[in-house]
Order: sequence, then structure tokens, then C-alpha cells
Amino acid sequence: MPIGRVEYSQLDEHDSSLVGDDALSPQQEQQPRRGVEYAELGISEPTVFGEEDDARFHEEFSTYDTRSAKAQSWRRKRFSLAHICMVAIGCLGLYAILVVVWRTLASHSGDGSSVGVPGAHSDKSDINSQTPINRSRKRLLTYDNVNRVTSLVETKSLNWVAHPSDSSIDGLHRDIHEGFFVVHKADNSTWEHKLAEYSDVKKAALGLMETFVPQSWSVSADWEYLLFNVHSERVWRHSVKGTYFLYNIKEKTMIPLTSTRNNKIQRVEWAPVGHQMLFVRDNNLFVTDMMHEIQVTEDGSDEVFNGLADWVYEEEVLGSGASSWWSPDGKALAYLRLDDSKVPVFQYELFHPDNSSVVYPSDIRLHYPKPGASNPLVALFVYQLGFGKDSGQDKATSKARDSADTDYHPHPIVFEKLFSADDTIITNVAWLTNEHDRLIVHVMNRVQDQLKVYLANTDPKQLSAKLVRERNTNESGGDGAWIEITSTPIFVPKSSVQSLTSDGYISLVENGEHTHLALFSPPDAAQPTIWLTSGDYDVVGGSVSFSRKTARVSFLSSQASTIKFNLYEVSLNSDGTASQPRALSPPTLKSSHDRLNSEGARDGNYDASYSTGAGFYTLSYKGPRLPWQAVYSTTDANFELVLADNSNAQNELSLYDLPTVEYLEIPNEAGDKMNAMVIFPPGVNKSAKSKYGVLFRVYGGPNSQQVSQSFSLDWHSALVSQQDVPDMPWIVATVDGRGTGYKGRKFRSSVSKQLGVFEPADQAAGAKYFQGLEYVNPHRIAIWGWSYGGYTTSRAIERHSDIFRVGMAVAPVTNWRFYDSIYTERYMKTPEINADGYKNSTVSNATAFGNAKFLIQHGTGDDNVHLQNTLALVDLLQSNNVPGFEMATYTDSDHGIYTHNVRSALYARMTNFLFRSFHELENKEFDFWRHSDPNEMNSSESTSNHR
Repeated sequence: MPIGRVEYSQLDEHDSSLVGDDALSPQQEQQPRRGVEYAELGISEPTVFGEEDDARFHEEFSTYDTRSAKAQSWRRKRFSLAHICMVAIGCLGLYAILVVVWRTLASHSGDGSSVGVPGAHSDKSDINSQTPINRSRKRLLTYDNVNRVTSLVETKSLNWVAHPSDSSIDGLHRDIHEGFFVVHKADNSTWEHKLAEYSDVKKAALGLMETFVPQSWSVSADWEYLLFNVHSERVWRHSVKGTYFLYNIKEKTMIPLTSTRNNKIQRVEWAPVGHQMLFVRDNNLFVTDMMHEIQVTEDGSDEVFNGLADWVYEEEVLGSGASSWWSPDGKALAYLRLDDSKVPVFQYELFHPDNSSVVYPSDIRLHYPKPGASNPLVALFVYQLGFGKDSGQDKATSKARDSADTDYHPHPIVFEKLFSADDTIITNVAWLTNEHDRLIVHVMNRVQDQLKVYLANTDPKQLSAKLVRERNTNESGGDGAWIEITSTPIFVPKSSVQSLTSDGYISLVENGEHTHLALFSPPDAAQPTIWLTSGDYDVVGGSVSFSRKTARVSFLSSQASTIKFNLYEVSLNSDGTASQPRALSPPTLKSSHDRLNSEGARDGNYDASYSTGAGFYTLSYKGPRLPWQAVYSTTDANFELVLADNSNAQNELSLYDLPTVEYLEIPNEAGDKMNAMVIFPPGVNKSAKSKYGVLFRVYGGPNSQQVSQSFSLDWHSALVSQQDVPDMPWIVATVDGRGTGYKGRKFRSSVSKQLGVFEPADQAAGAKYFQGLEYVNPHRIAIWGWSYGGYTTSRAIERHSDIFRVGMAVAPVTNWRFYDSIYTERYMKTPEINADGYKNSTVSNATAFGNAKFLIQHGTGDDNVHLQNTLALVDLLQSNNVPGFEMATYTDSDHGIYTHNVRSALYARMTNFLFRSFHELENKEFDFWRHSDPNEMNSSESTSNHR
């Protein structure tokens, strides 16, 4: 769903999502580096959309106060000097006794964190890489300091760029250095090309804006222009409206990107050659060469999107606001036209409580297809740029239709044997050429259990799309479940591999239980020419790179472990075969950075980004220990450039007594081994009996993953470290049950057409496992989740409230008829096909909620999972007089819940609710709604005696 793709990154400091393409986008990866760059210019780091406080934890968290009213009253009395002396002497005596007791216990039990989880294979990881010497002198994480501590952890990457004229020069990246916008070379510290001086750029901006504070910048492919974004306004998860200015490097002049509505630019993208650019405004596509501006489309409106994704394509199909693609030679554009005119409108209000001048709420109208409703109608067009082709393009501004040569008009691609218009989703578009003559297009039917792959000829005189291969999971031997949307295919010219006699491409394809890399050559091949990978593991989508120079393919996979990804490469051999995968991580080089050379510092979970020529890559160590980043070369085994080793953060963390994390596998009722992880308090005592409560943190959505060896310090870390309620300590457990990713297609697709059945059952199986452990209090089991995790939490309370006595759901789906069509129908089919499945998956059993404490929270401005979901469940509980549940809403907050800095309130409420609920349950406090009527009891007894 990409429900959740952002949420848990917000919870875990960009521990990515999560669902689908969890890895950070290049823009996200570059943000921390950008802050360093702008500091060099003497200006503060600008705020960019998506960087708001949604990824940070606020201070002033509170916990349930167990002090009695009498004790609180006593604390307010004034002490006499004698009283103070007596208390001081008593405290010193008590301290001496506690020290003796502590040392005695330590000598008998040792360090509790070294004890493994009984009865299961486990892998321990202390978040702090230095073993505490004296726990009593270490600090503990609290709700107040966890944000400050995690803010010290740096994440750096390089902004890769290509050389404008010499493709043999690789490893170039743009940077800001000593007051200049520059290009550097990763493996040569003296190589520098100065693009522009900041003072010159600032001077050129005078008169155009009050102050020049760029939020981001980029350079054209020919290094002749700089593009600056000076203002961004977030629209949906990935999309923005911005204000852009262009700087001419040679002439040292600045101009707006466009003279009309420059503050409403919805997306921009440089061409891969020269300095041409596309941009979208008012849902229309434009191109410019800095001398001429051509309006490619004219029908853009609130209902028609050209080169820009509508809400559902952005969220569920493309994972981006962009739906246009430059050809490699920069002479053509492919783009989608999305028609939402038949898509129903969902409307909600924003109340603007922080603006007293706004007395009426503003209405937000959003074309949002729900299951069974009309989807956007999609068409693929190709436009060949017509700058200077005829008199129509000699004007500074013109329209594509002004060209007399119809070759320079947008043309639709005509597909053979296509699904019906209302049953078509275009999921992938890529150029398979060095020029602009060929496209590969992936098309799925509405419920995404059929895939058709087309090869399109883009010559305007013979536009056509030939069906070259297809897959249908409903055919004999198929499971009838969905087909995953894979990452974009990669073009492989025949000149780059000696054994190829024609061009081809590399694509991710399901091969049995797992997703692997396959080479198709020629491009219209119906079956793979070579399987580049195979085995009982998955290649990670979005991680693949191909070097034309070395004929090597790099990728991340779960070959070493399903909970940590490592980088590998295979070579395409001259005899038409592929080599066995060779691990590139953990790297074996010994750098001068002590922390990177310490034992275990390089073993774990990785991500990677590649230079434009794929000769260099940034390797990002994500955990379980402190992250670090370094650059490596595919051709020079001795090269290593450390970008960030986080030694300073390590020094700070060494002052803290941190939680520990253990990884294990837990069986479910079907006999599957589920990945699990547990966060233990510092100095956990596993010899204690019935001491610890267990809070289950769940997401559980199809093809997602929560159990991962990634570094994280967050609310959960502070929760297990708390000492406010010493008689109620907690551990936090995460279990990836059926439906989640990287455990094979059967495990993943088992939830098809029946969401909400196996997910809560597997969480209950995990809970039963922990209930059987000696140190766990079997009556203190709670569960919480956000988005799909909120749905799983609600279903767990509905179906297993005998186990989960407390549940906390944030922004949950409660009825799949309320969520969007493309995500929901992928897993549930349409309501017409699977009416019983929709009925059974709805949270509808109010009775079960009466046996537990339940908290539900939601933002009123949630465009993703609408407040309608929470209101439907709350209405069900209220109409059935269900006690023990509470609700909180956050005004104008979207799915991330951070507007008006309310994130702290959300976690404070969860903390309070967790402790207070178990306090009430265990002390059996009076509940007005649930107590028995003595009159009815007397009447019943009297009637019984009479009989």
C-alpha cells in the first residue's frame, strides 16, 4: 500500500517501509549531505518537503503516573532542616544497601543481555557496539533524549552526474565546496570542475526574489545551466508544487523557469543530453531548450494528467509523481495520459486551527477510486521534440500543434491484444535503445493477476506495440494470486556483451518461488536467454545496475539472509553464460577508520547507489550496528572512500546503556518459520519469572518486511528503557507472518483474497510463543501498528482478545471497501468477484473489543487511509456500548500525523494508554458500563428461589 511505506520510516528514523520499494530515493539519500553542503555557503539548511518533523521524535513524552494522591500531596509539603537531614541519611543508607544487592546479583547472574531466547535459534545484536563496563554509571534512553541521540547519526551519499562529453570519465558527483557549486571525482581528490560561485549566483538572483535560499539544485547534462528550487509545497506522498529558477553559467544570469505560473511547477527533469528540460504545470507537459518553450499537451485539468501521476498511480503503481520518460538521446518523450473523469471524488476538509482568519474549512476534492469503482483510463504517448523544425517553433512560446510536421505531435501507442480500457493498468515504461526508437511496456489487468509485456516501435509513421510475452496466474498450475510490480527493465546493447548477437534487456522475473534476474535477447524474446540468478532467495527490486564497460550486473539480494540484504555482482561471459554471484558486501578492505575495522562493524544489512557509468557505488551499511557509508570501485580493488563512519555518534552512544536486539524464528500454526526480532531492556534479566510484558509492533502488509537488521533507536527503544514504572517493564517484539516478503511466493500469496485472516493468527502464534517464556508475564501482551499495521492490530483484537489485552491502532484500514482500488484489488480481487472475502475481512465483531482495551488514532486530513475507516469502527463500538476503547484525532494531519507538531502527543498518548490500561486491568477498577445491575441480580435470584 504504500500504506506504511513512509510511516515506519517516520517511526524508525528512515528504517525503510516497508512496503514495496523500501529503499530511500536518491533525493532522500542526498538530503543529509545537502545540509552539510549548504552550511559551507554560510546559510542554514533549507527545509524541503518530506523532511518535516514526520521523521523525528519530539520531546516531552510522558508515562502513566502511578503515584497515589497521598504521595503527591506529601511531596508538596515543606521540609524542616531536621527532616531534610533525616531523609538524606536514609537515602545514603538505602543506596549502600542497593549497591551491595546489585553487586551480589551481578556476580551470580552476569550480564543478562548475553542470555539467548530459549527454544529458538537466535542471533543477538547489541545496538551499542561497545559493551557497557558499569551499567550503573551509564545513561538510559528516555522519551526526551532519543531524538537528540539519533540526530547525531549521519547518512551521506553522493549526487552522481555524468561527464558532458567523455563517458569514460566515471565517478563524478556534484557538490558544494568552499563557496562554489562544483563537480568532484570520487577516486581523485584533486579533480575539480567549478560550475559557479555562490556569490555570483546570489547576485544574479537580486531583483527576482527577496532572499535566495535554494532548497535543492541540479546541473544540466552539458554543465551549462543550474536549476534551483527555492520553494516547495507538498501535494501527496511523492508530488510537489515548486518554484524554480535557471542560472546560465557562462553568462552569469538568472531567469524563472517559465514566465507563467512559475510557482505552480509540478515536476521538472533535465534531458539526458544537452540542456533541454521537461516540466509539468497545470497537469500539462512542456519542454524547453532555454530559448523556446513548447506546450506539448493542452487538455490538462483537474481530471486529466499528462506526464504526471494522479493520486492512485503515484501511490500504488509508479511510486513517483512522474509519468514521463526522456529517451536516451534526449530527442523524444514517452508519457502517460491519465483520465480521471470517471473516477469518483472523495472529499474531506482542512480546518486550519492555526490560522484564526480562516473561519470556514477548505474542501479537498480528490479523485480516489475505491474497489469496484472506475479506475483512471490510461494511454501511452510519444512526443518527438520539434525545436526549430518549422516556423511554428521559432516563437519563444508555442504549442506542439503549431508544428506543420505531424511527426512532431504527440502520438498514442497502439497495443495489440490489450485488455479493455477499464481493465488496463500500465505499470512500467522504459526505453530499450540508445536513441528513441523502441520502448518496453508492462501492462496488467485490473486485479493484477495477468501481465502482458509489449515491445513498442515509436516511429510516428508505424507506431505499434507488439505483445512479446505474458503471464496469467489463473492458468493451469497457477495460484490465482497477484503478480508483483517489478522495477524498470535495463537496456543491454549487444556491443556491451561479446556473446550477444542482438540487443536485449535485464528484468526481474518470478522463477518458481522467488524473484530473479533474467536476460532477454533479442528484446522480443518470450523466454529468458540467460537466468543471471537462481536459488532459494530473492533479488531486491530497484537495486539492479548494469555496467556496459565491464558487462557486470550488480544487485542486492537476500542470499545470505532474509532479514539482511547484501550486494552481489555477476558477469555476463563471452560464452553466453553468467558467472556465479560474487559478494561485494561486507567489504574486506581495512580503512583507516577504527570503527569500521572493529569486529562485526561490517557484517549486516546494506543498500547501494551507483555512478552514472556503474563503475563506482556508494555502499550504505544500514545495521544492525551504527550505519556508515563508503564509496568503492568496480575496477580498483584497493579503492575505498569513507563518507561517514559515525565515530562521533558512537562516542555519544557509548555513554548510554542501550537496549539489545535479538533475531529469531518462530513457528506459526501452519509450520512456517516466521522471522522475528525482540528489543530487550538494558540489563534484561531472563532468569526472572513473569516479569516482562510484550508489546508487539506489527505491519504485516503483503510483500512488506519489518524484521530487518537495520539500526534503529526510537520510541520502542525508549519504552523498553523506561524506569518511570519499574513494576511494569516491557520488551518489544516484531513478527513477520504470512503475506510478508522474502520468504517465497507461497508464503506471500497465502493471503490472496483473504486479508486479515492469517496476519492476526500469526501474531497470535508469536504471542503464544512468548507467553511460554519464563521471563514473560503471559497476561501482559499488547499489540500496536500503523496503517496496515493498524488493520492487523484491529483484527488481532477482534479475533484474539483472549491473548492481546491491549491494542493501539494508528490510521487503520477497517473495511477494504474504503481503501483504493489498485492496492486492494491486487490482493482481494473486485467486490463483485470476492464478495465474501470483503465481508470476512472487515473489522465487524464488536463483542471481542469488549474484552480488551483499545486505542485508535487518526489524522483528519488523511488522503491515503481516510478517516472514514476509523469512524466506521468507532460507530460500531459505540452503538454496541463497548467499553475500554478510546479515540484521538489530529486536526489536518495526513497519514504521517505530524501537522502542528502533534507527533509527540501521539506517542505520549500511546505510552500513557499502554501503562494505564494494564494498571486498570490488573487492579480491576470499577467499570460503569460493565458492572452488573444488583436489581437484576436480586430479581434473578428471587425468581430462581421461587422456582
